[in-house]
Formats: sequence, C-alpha cells, structure tokens
Amino acid sequence: MKTRIISGVLASVVLIIIMAQPPFVMGITIFVVSIIALFEFYQSVRNVDFHPVRVVGFFSCIMFLLYVLYQAFATDVNHTLLGELSRVLFQRNMIFLIIYLVIVYLLVLLIFHRNKFTLDDVGVTLLGIIYIPFLLSFVFWIRYLNNGFALTWLAFVGTFTTDIFAYFIGKFFGKRKLLPKISPNKTIAGGIGGVVGSIACTTAFGMLYVNGFEGLHIPFYHYIAIGLLCGTLAQLGDWAASAIKRSVGIKDFGNIIPGHGGLLDRIDSLLFVVPAVYFYLQFMLNCS
Repeated sequence: MKTRIISGVLASVVLIIIMAQPPFVMGITIFVVSIIALFEFYQSVRNVDFHPVRVVGFFSCIMFLLYVLYQAFATDVNHTLLGELSRVLFQRNMIFLIIYLVIVYLLVLLIFHRNKFTLDDVGVTLLGIIYIPFLLSFVFWIRYLNNGFALTWLAFVGTFTTDIFAYFIGKFFGKRKLLPKISPNKTIAGGIGGVVGSIACTTAFGMLYVNGFEGLHIPFYHYIAIGLLCGTLAQLGDWAASAIKRSVGIKDFGNIIPGHGGLLDRIDSLLFVVPAVYFYLQFMLNCS
C-alpha cells in the first residue's frame, strides 16, 4: 500500500510538470508512453504464442508522433520546407496510402512467412495499434483544444478519482464480487463508489477550477455527465485490461512502476476515457 501511494504521488508530480509545458511536450510524452505500453502489450501476448509484428506497431507510434508534432507546430513551420513536407506527408490521401501499405505488408507476411506468422498475429498487431497509440493520442487532441490545459485535467481527474474511490470503497465496504472471473478484487460497492466519486470530483473540479479559475462558462450538468462518462468508462477500461491479462495468464503487464505494474496497467482506464471526453467536448460543448 505504501509503495503504491508513493509511486502514485511521484507519477502525479511528473504529470503536473509535463502538463505545464507546451502541447508538443505532451505529444512527445504520449509517444514515449505508447512505445513502452505497446511493447508491454506485445510481450504479454507472446505468453500464448502470438507473434505480433512489432516493427509495424512501433512504426505506427512514430507516425502518430510526427502527426501530433506537425499539428503543434503547423503555424510555426508554415511556408517552410518542413511545413511543405509535413503537409504532403499528412494529407488525407497520403495517410490512406500508409494505412494501405501497412495492411498489405501484414497480409503479405501470411503469404511468404506462413510458418512464422498467422492471422492471429496480424490481428493482435492491429489491436495493439488501435488499443494503445490511437486511443492514447486523444490526450493530445484534448490538450490541443482551446483551454486544453484545464479540459485535459478534467479527464485526468475523472479517471484517477474513479480508480481511487473504487479501490478504497471496494477495499473497506465491498462484499459482493462484480466480475470474479475477470478481476476477483472488484466489487459492486467499489464500482458504484468509483462512479459516484468521479461525478463528485469532476463536478467540483469543473466548477471550482475550470469555471472559477480558468473562467469558462460550462453548465454544471455537463460536468456531471463527464464525471459519469469517466466513472463508467475508466472501470470498463480497467476490466478490459484485466480480461486481456487473464487471457494471456499474467498478473501485470510489467513492473516499471512499483506497486502499479507496467505503464499499460497505469493507463488502461485512461485509454477508454479520453476519446469519450474528447467527443463529448466536440459534440456537446463545441470545443475547438
């Protein structure tokens, strides 16, 4: 418990420092986290004799990094050679071409390396790309919005308080198991506590900091809705990661964070939350 709390506090301090920097720093951080988490995921599925094409996964992470950096520096490199090259590389048809080449490459492996790669390997490779770098990239897209600093913290608060409330309420009040075959320690009380805690903390943070300090004028019921989204999807993301770990027979994806396991163990809830918060901000609040 003590190790878990200390690691959590240190991770929070690092996150605060990163968030205080310009958006491109968050883009680079997402790239590094994606590479490590994707490596953990690919290593885990090798336990059940899957052989993901890791070079394709890591290449995808690099492309995501280049794209978010281009978005962050688009105005700065305008009318320069770098800007023109980036515009060509990231135009719609070029992106479609890259996706096409990746798919063809993976399927060609099935033709000429049938003894080494299977259809399952191709599927796991693509799942890793969609599950980690794609979903995690929405942290940057929220950060890149107007007032993105405050809105990104809104998603973080909703996610992390869900985990905290679900853990402690489940530990002290949980009796009936929620998903014993997937995650034996999860309880119904913890699940409800996680949602309620997320709604309360997200609403409080929204009204006091986002509206109060940052000066936005978002009605309180939107914070309740975002808190509900975070509280529900954070736990769903955690259960999904637990289901994967159960399927491959491991307890944690890694041991890079004492008391928390691997990086993927730490961000599994966030992966489900940030895309939902981004789309809520876009569709319901018209944030840009």
